[in-house]
Amino acid sequence: MAFGYAGKTAFIDLTRQKIDLTETEEYLSWVGGRGINQKLLFSALKPDTHPLDPENTIILGSGPLVGTLAPTACRLAVEFKNVITGGLGSSNGGGHFAAEMKFAGFDHLVITGRAASPVYLFVQDGKVFFQDAEALWGQSTWDTEVFIQKALNDPNIRTLTIGPGGENLVKFACLIVDRGRAIGYGGAGAVFGSKNLKAVAVRGRLGLKAAHPEALIQEVKRYHEEVINQSGFAKVYRQGGTLLGYLGPKEKRPHAVRNMSDEFWPDEKIEKILQDKFEPRQKALRSCFGCPYHGSRIYEINHLKCEGIQANTWRAFASNLGITDPDKMLEIHAKANLNGIDGDHLSAVMAWAVECFENGIISQNETDGLELKWGNADALSLLADRIVAHTGFGKVLSQGLSQATHILGRGSHKLATTSHKNALMEAGMRSHRAWALGILTSTKGGGHLRGAPAVEFKWTDAEDDESIFGLPSPSSAGCYRDKASLVVMFERYKAVIDMMGLCYLPSMWMDLSLFVPRQIASFYNLVTGRDLSAEALLDVGEKIQVSETIFNLLHAGFGRADCLPPVRLLQEPVSKGIFKGEKIDMEQFSTMLDEYYRFRNWDQVTGWPFKETALEHGLHEQVDAVEQAGRRLPLKKSAR
Repeated sequence: MAFGYAGKTAFIDLTRQKIDLTETEEYLSWVGGRGINQKLLFSALKPDTHPLDPENTIILGSGPLVGTLAPTACRLAVEFKNVITGGLGSSNGGGHFAAEMKFAGFDHLVITGRAASPVYLFVQDGKVFFQDAEALWGQSTWDTEVFIQKALNDPNIRTLTIGPGGENLVKFACLIVDRGRAIGYGGAGAVFGSKNLKAVAVRGRLGLKAAHPEALIQEVKRYHEEVINQSGFAKVYRQGGTLLGYLGPKEKRPHAVRNMSDEFWPDEKIEKILQDKFEPRQKALRSCFGCPYHGSRIYEINHLKCEGIQANTWRAFASNLGITDPDKMLEIHAKANLNGIDGDHLSAVMAWAVECFENGIISQNETDGLELKWGNADALSLLADRIVAHTGFGKVLSQGLSQATHILGRGSHKLATTSHKNALMEAGMRSHRAWALGILTSTKGGGHLRGAPAVEFKWTDAEDDESIFGLPSPSSAGCYRDKASLVVMFERYKAVIDMMGLCYLPSMWMDLSLFVPRQIASFYNLVTGRDLSAEALLDVGEKIQVSETIFNLLHAGFGRADCLPPVRLLQEPVSKGIFKGEKIDMEQFSTMLDEYYRFRNWDQVTGWPFKETALEHGLHEQVDAVEQAGRRLPLKKSAR
């Protein structure tokens, strides 16, 4: 097997308790991680497969740099059919699981079927075992890992688990890696729950080999000394994680405020819930495998343990819900992690419920007596419990934001901020143009972790922009010019990050000096012995984007119309602060979207790849699948 890879991909049928093995080498044109996952998922699923059917396939992928000395190479890529959108489900998480999975002999685990009763999978040194999980059903994600480690008498076992949220098929249930790292977005936890799969546990002693180990060691040392140790991001992250950097500007940066109805939150509120307010609850520091930044913390609140707080957590459970009590916020975050619930979607659906309550669309009759007000953390904490348990009004919210608006009706959809049927919980979409475009074109159905470029928040000057991007104005937040090409650039780049198994935080996304494409290519070639240029890797990244977009077309019918901004972002401007009055201009956004499709070499009318574009990337299977479904990708010559 090629250097850097474990060598095997396991196809696991839970219904028949059968395992088939193939060589990962068959799929190396997709490199690894998210790339190989996408190829396998596309081949496995028919368009009419329901996300909670046994036939839905969920794939765990560990990229070629994972488990090596490459800094932060720890990420697990997970692909499946999205429970919320019906399109692509795609997420990834850190911790130690992905590295341990490779040490156990596998690059990818392809899981399908439904077990007759609750099980967990134990993967160890080239073998996969089916273990009874009846005693684990109903347990938290944290307790599940503890139970498995004790049952198998090995504290070094790493786990990927669901909590009661996944068991109860909450549509936005997530997977939790190593107790505190979330595989959010798309309902992967509900997919596990529908399969009676409580967890996957991994332990390996097989190791990995690099093609050029001595040269790799020297390159890693150089990268640490010349790049990481000189990085401003590294200094901030080591000191306080993403939250310290996020809250540094306080009210001078946009926030998600009260169900995304605004982006301004005043300093007087922010100062009540700054990072130092959480320090009394901090119990330990943690780091993912191979991470030199160690920016994560373990907290304990009311006997609930959790990992956090990151910027997203703060945005979800502070500004978006109006909560300024750090203990109350931490409690809701802990409940989300322990129950295996995606915090972003939980925040979005609860914030929508609060706004419906405040606008008289619902009352305490519908909310089972809960007074849903901004900042009423006690009521919101109880509401989170009911969402997990599928009881009362929580049962409505457990269906996800888009479906909840259909169930409730009464014009409540006007208060829901969604993209591709998925809930949005984002800051800066009114004020930062490329950020908004990247969120809305995301192949995973909305969200900033695909191509939304954080460079817009970095305040670089025009000279730096020109030298780095070859464009005069990418970091000018309010400008629509040059933003489409910037988003395309970061979408390709993020695909490379994901197929390698690297962390997106300490990369060009947060600091333009970190993990530039040629550096990633250097690490990859030293590990694998292959000779791929940065441009070749970015081309694979583009191929992934095209395949994912065709997957969304086939399974959900998504196209250009689904990439347009939610109405409230067009009509409700930022109320105060340095971004006062900002909102998205539909005409200028549409022009920017035209440019985006032009840079992609896709059809501007449908938002789909041209057939010729797909074939140029070797995606014959994808083109055939579209035609077998009775559709046609547009042709370039017809678009002229």
